[in-house]
Amino acid sequence: MKIRPWVVLLILLTIFPGCSQVKEYADIAKDGAVSKAYLDCLEKWTRDRTVYSQFETRAHITATYKSGEFDRSYLDEYSRIYGLTAEETRQKIEAVGGRGGDFTEFFFYAYTPEKDSNDFARSNSIWKVFITDGTGEKRYPVEIREIEDVTPVVETLFPYVKKYYGKFYSLTFPLMSPLFEDQKATLVFTGVLGKVELSWGGAG
Repeated sequence: MKIRPWVVLLILLTIFPGCSQVKEYADIAKDGAVSKAYLDCLEKWTRDRTVYSQFETRAHITATYKSGEFDRSYLDEYSRIYGLTAEETRQKIEAVGGRGGDFTEFFFYAYTPEKDSNDFARSNSIWKVFITDGTGEKRYPVEIREIEDVTPVVETLFPYVKKYYGKFYSLTFPLMSPLFEDQKATLVFTGVLGKVELSWGGAG
């Protein structure tokens, strides 16, 4: 049985970038905890938006697309921080099945002022989540899963995650063809609080 790629990250661990987060990313890199190369890659594959109503925040969502480039950068950074050899890294990947390659995946972090509204993983959530591609076709998730164990490692490698304010999720879709990174596509979160559209195009 193939293990989904997000399991690799969750086992190793045990996504607000944009203009407002650039300084925070730079400060983390300056402290030496995380490399600039990793943070640059994280920023490249991350999008964020805020929904406002009468100048009040209704929802803020930040999502990182788990491209092949991002996964490699993450694993390289984890290995660097923990001093893993190439063989140890390979063994960790193999132990959980490696990249299955069967899914289009994201990590996303959501903040809503009312905690009951931050219910993306519930079957009767107030939110609908889907992807639209360049043709307008919609694709719906296979799974939305809350990552409840937000460790210091998670908060360091995903600086937009603030566990006392919002929730961190894994989001999985059927594999897109062409690959998500090779086409213009939009990840949509929509509900009574508003709509968040996060777009990637071509090579990120």
